[in-house]
Amino acid sequence: MVLINELILLTGAWTQVVGTVIAAIGETLVVKGEPLGFRLVSIGNGFEATGNSLQGVAASKLSSGSEGETFRILGDWTQAAGNMTNVVAAELQFSGEELEGLRLDVIGDTVQSIGVAFEAYGASLSDEEFSRLLTAGNTIQSLGAAIEATGETYILNDNKEKGLQITAFGSYAQAAGATIAAIALTKQFESRVEKR
Repeated sequence: MVLINELILLTGAWTQVVGTVIAAIGETLVVKGEPLGFRLVSIGNGFEATGNSLQGVAASKLSSGSEGETFRILGDWTQAAGNMTNVVAAELQFSGEELEGLRLDVIGDTVQSIGVAFEAYGASLSDEEFSRLLTAGNTIQSLGAAIEATGETYILNDNKEKGLQITAFGSYAQAAGATIAAIALTKQFESRVEKR
């Protein structure tokens, strides 16, 4: 059962990576003025929320109750909530309700950033191999989400061009951070399998 939960955790991490890449492509299309980008952002955030949820379930079952694991689980679920908020926000923007969608996007990205910061803190408390790499990946992802929220705030304050560029940059930072974190989790898994 432990192996199955570890595989679910990894599946969640890589599902999240796929989601961040789809969302980043969507943000790039939004910069180019293509409304379809909002739909891709929505789909990407849906993948991210699914990945976070898989990680949250698996991490809960694998947890020994340590402080670090508790923060990581809290982070998974907080991040999933932020991603679902972003799904709704992107759908509002896709349907033409840009202002309402943008306001919700700022909330969603802020919640995401807090969630990944919890994960980063939790990983930093672990002495498991590759925990520093996991902490770094989660930290980059948290900063990426915060940068996205900053870009959306620029857009809300009538600086659309700059705001879109900042938001797109933040989405790519999130994708990079998620990938680093997924690599770290994969290396941890491989290390545990070798020791069994």
